[in-house]
Amino acid sequence: MKEILDRLAAGVIDGPGDLMGIGECLNLIETLEKDADFQGTWAPVVTQLKLRFKRIVLEESQDPEGDWREIRELIASIENGQNDDFFPGPVPQPPEVDWPNIQKLMENVCVKPGEEDAPPPSDGEEEWSLEDLAPVDAQSAQEEINDPELLKDFIEEGKEHLSSIELNMLSLEADPHDQEAINAVFRPFHSIKGVAGFLNLKDIHRISHEVENMLDAARSGTLLINDAMIDIVLSAVDVLKVLLGDLENVKKEGGKIPLQPSLVEPFLKRVRNFNGEDVQGSGVPVRKVGQILVEQGIIDNGMAEDLAERGKSTGKKIGEVIIQEGIASPRDVSMALREQRRTKENAASVRIDTVKLDNLVDMVGELVIAQTMVLQNPTVQTIKDQKLQKDSVQLSRITAELQRISMSMRMVPIKATFQKMIRLVRDLAKKSGKEVSLVMKGEDTEIDRNMVEEIYDPLVHMIRNSVDHGIELPDERSRVGKDPAGVIHLAAEQKGGNIVIDIQDDGKGLDVTRIRKKAVERGIISADDQLDEKAVYELIMAPGFSTKDQVTDVSGRGVGMDVVKKSVEQLRGKMDIASSSGKGTHFQLKLPLTMAIIDGMVIQIGPDRYVVPTIALKESLRPPEKAYLTVQGTGEMIKVRETLMPLVRLHELFGVEPRIRNPWDGLLLVVNEGSRSYCLLADEIVGRQEVVIKSLGGSLRHLVGISGGAILGDGRVALIIDVKGVVNLYEECAR
Repeated sequence: MKEILDRLAAGVIDGPGDLMGIGECLNLIETLEKDADFQGTWAPVVTQLKLRFKRIVLEESQDPEGDWREIRELIASIENGQNDDFFPGPVPQPPEVDWPNIQKLMENVCVKPGEEDAPPPSDGEEEWSLEDLAPVDAQSAQEEINDPELLKDFIEEGKEHLSSIELNMLSLEADPHDQEAINAVFRPFHSIKGVAGFLNLKDIHRISHEVENMLDAARSGTLLINDAMIDIVLSAVDVLKVLLGDLENVKKEGGKIPLQPSLVEPFLKRVRNFNGEDVQGSGVPVRKVGQILVEQGIIDNGMAEDLAERGKSTGKKIGEVIIQEGIASPRDVSMALREQRRTKENAASVRIDTVKLDNLVDMVGELVIAQTMVLQNPTVQTIKDQKLQKDSVQLSRITAELQRISMSMRMVPIKATFQKMIRLVRDLAKKSGKEVSLVMKGEDTEIDRNMVEEIYDPLVHMIRNSVDHGIELPDERSRVGKDPAGVIHLAAEQKGGNIVIDIQDDGKGLDVTRIRKKAVERGIISADDQLDEKAVYELIMAPGFSTKDQVTDVSGRGVGMDVVKKSVEQLRGKMDIASSSGKGTHFQLKLPLTMAIIDGMVIQIGPDRYVVPTIALKESLRPPEKAYLTVQGTGEMIKVRETLMPLVRLHELFGVEPRIRNPWDGLLLVVNEGSRSYCLLADEIVGRQEVVIKSLGGSLRHLVGISGGAILGDGRVALIIDVKGVVNLYEECAR
């Protein structure tokens, strides 16, 4: 009971005309009256509150403003924890009205206690249709409506709400996990229920209340949206349309509102017996919605094409156009969408051993290499046969498609990894006494299955940091004008040959001064080091770094972000950090889509070829001679757009004799590592190519600056450069 009183006290009502707000309060009062403990301390106050609400809604108040003031005082008394000793003054009542009559009046405001939970008739049919309805019992009727204008407004708004529900159900048919579509269906039912409670429209109130409960369970994840639930919601719309039609007749012809027990009770039983189970249909060939409706004889081919064109011109789906123009019922369109969706869900699938899959991918890679070696053979290239050239092009097309398909077999959605973060955020927020919600986007983005488990730990560490270091306590957020509940956004998307994962919170952001101070205290940097803001952000990834003064079971040991950095580097990815004081922090991980193939720039150094991953490349250039500078104590530098960058001579690191030694005669590859940029000197760029990564074997596995090898199209082996290893090697040699 205390929880309901708290909610009643926290109710926000704009004024006497706010029917939705008053409806919420009346629903809470109705729940209170069912509580066995209600008849104690607060019963007189809540009874007075209910009476004044009733007077305002039915326009029976002699002094609406006075009643409104007393309503606010009554709610304030509940909020302040006062008891039955509190009364705001004498209640203006006609002397002849006694309490039994007042009780009778109050029963007309809301559904009687316990009525909405009353069990349905035992002989009610679970399956039914509108055509099977029994005649209405003329003697069984509800009370007359006291306010015809209020009834008229309710009917008009109810029809609008039902149309909105039908349109939003199309979105749920297409994507049952669309949270916004679920909310868009929930809200109209909630509105209908609230106003129906004022008007004592018991059947409408009970139906909308039961469906609202079911949709609320779907919003919270307790129930899953499936075909059976969608059927129930559409059936509820049908029933409510019939009941609104009855109300319209009453408004025109007068009299009492007829009850529909043969329509309402079976439906209520069906909703209450719903347990979330669904009956799966068999798969059918994929067809468009318009085509399905044509096959069912609902529309013809010409109309389908015309509707599709109209939908494109207005930016609407064909189903929306059909419903809005009344060409077919929402149920017909819903069934067509369902049939289309089942086709995709029931696509045939088989389980395959991962070793076999990896072997297949390796062999396809070998096939592509072998094909390139054959086609680039000098003897084959001298053959001028036109048919051979045509067949060679066809062979290249087939092998490229075969490689694409085999690689896609390794890809799995990142959704499962993302969903594990929901529980993590909830548990961390509970431990730290914070309110945090997680918003996810792009869960269906696919990534190499070998990388899924590898990115789990980095995500855990970053989410942990966002909750513990980023999001403030509710009181602190309220003081600075923020919502007490913090939000963490977790998103994934594919960009080119990479997957980009964003973790962004709306917390306090990174404190540059505090980070620098802690880094100096821990000996990570010296007090004289001049670092820009981005470089300071990079310090949080240093081993042992933490801004926490006390170690907790959430964080503080300084073993979080350095683990993230190492994991990302092992996956050949990179991480960027951005932050704004008081607004939050943004971590962005950029990872290759697959670990089996790398997109790289093939460069020539002397007789050898190397592959530089394009994810590490910023640009390539041939500098003018005046851009080459020798700075005492810092070695050779290249000036690129007013920025000095160290010159890294790859031939010296790898012990290779180059053809070109002067930087202005060769080509420079600008790469980023940490907070600095470096220029790698190469003789020339051969081209850009996707290559299959090969391990160098046990003896060369830990070779500094080299991460693997690849077989190029001409059969030669190229080494894949590890940019981080090359930079570390350069820095060691420069000391």
